[in-house]
Amino acid sequence: MIVHLDLPAGELPAVVFGAGPVTLDEVVALAARRARPVLSGDPAFVARIEAGAALLARLAGGGDAAAATRTAAGEAAQALFAWDDDGAGTAFTPEQTRAILAVRLASLSRGQSGASIEQLRLLCDLLEHDVLPEVPHESAGSAAMTGLACLAAARAETLCRLAARITALAVLALGDRGKHFDAALFAAKPYPGMAQAAGWIRADLGDRSGTAPGAEAHDAIRCAPHVIGVLMDALPWMVRHIELELNSPSGALLVDLEGGRLLHGGHEHGGHVTYAMDGMRNAAGKLANLFEHQLALLADASHHGLLSSLRSAVVARTAVHQGLKALQRNVSAWTVEAHRLAPDTVFHKIGTGTSAARESLRVIELTEQIAAALLVAVRQACALRYPDGLPPQLGPGLLSCMGRIVELVPFSGAERRLDHDLRRLLAVIRYDGAALLCRGAAEAAPRG
Repeated sequence: MIVHLDLPAGELPAVVFGAGPVTLDEVVALAARRARPVLSGDPAFVARIEAGAALLARLAGGGDAAAATRTAAGEAAQALFAWDDDGAGTAFTPEQTRAILAVRLASLSRGQSGASIEQLRLLCDLLEHDVLPEVPHESAGSAAMTGLACLAAARAETLCRLAARITALAVLALGDRGKHFDAALFAAKPYPGMAQAAGWIRADLGDRSGTAPGAEAHDAIRCAPHVIGVLMDALPWMVRHIELELNSPSGALLVDLEGGRLLHGGHEHGGHVTYAMDGMRNAAGKLANLFEHQLALLADASHHGLLSSLRSAVVARTAVHQGLKALQRNVSAWTVEAHRLAPDTVFHKIGTGTSAARESLRVIELTEQIAAALLVAVRQACALRYPDGLPPQLGPGLLSCMGRIVELVPFSGAERRLDHDLRRLLAVIRYDGAALLCRGAAEAAPRG
């Protein structure tokens, strides 16, 4: 089935295929329709693509004609739909499907698959006009693995920045001073991502950071940079692996233009990206666990002097007012599912890459849900602790973030449903996180 969607109004920046390597961020932009695909018209690029197609056609006339022709079809744009027919399960979302098409186009643009320039133009047109195939979840194609990996990596980076901001808000809500994020501590163990996370928290806490000795904080607070830092420090090599896969041939057979041969190898294995996705879902699962423990701290009256489950004092005597107890139970269930999908030991073989990327995305989705729930909790706790507003000496990014959260999440002075609040927060986290909730943190050094 083909799904037809309208293009957004206005001119979009171009991602040129065939002019050089395509980046992970460009795939994410195409998937979100914040960019448009363009196939290079450079004569040297066109000549290389046509030479590969001609070589494949010549070799297909020999003894391996059936195998060569079948592989060419599998790698060519027009065979994407036949490849989908081999899968099962529900279809990928339009965003995920666009990422898959962009990855396939990037791989074919290498000129080592035997696809013709007409086939590449067809695929580019489908992506540009958003004419999308229904790609089933249970597919073993390398393009699906790498497309989902691009989306997962981008969202994981946003989660790291959001986790640091949430930790700073939790410090405030608990009445702590943030002395556990002193720069000297992280100079002594200089993991770059860990130090970056601690630096974001210090910047958000402003002059409050380290201003008084205070009591020793719970490990869900003082160890937050160490948990966030694992994913932060892993993301650079994960992105390198994903981008190398993105800009490489992804099939078993390869057209060797220089040698005039058709080579058979194992490039569809995808082991490097599978390994990156296994690591990502494990590290994201640890973030989910961190968020759950931070919520438990906020909900436990013995840790901060507020009412249990962050109930409002106005209705505290009302037996039916449970505060955020139901939300906390949901977070526990989401965390269990995230842990179930993030095992410490996995097995790699051909076809597992898509599953690993799909499960990594699911863990990230669950962790985003937990982060949204924790944002509801810190908004409630900060309103209870600081009824006249947050201290002015805090970092501007955190103050701006809290202002946005207050717009999205009303104070819970009485029992009410929270699902609409969670949906609003999730929409911001997933589609505009760096510009809104992570403002300030997003201005830090780019991934390296």
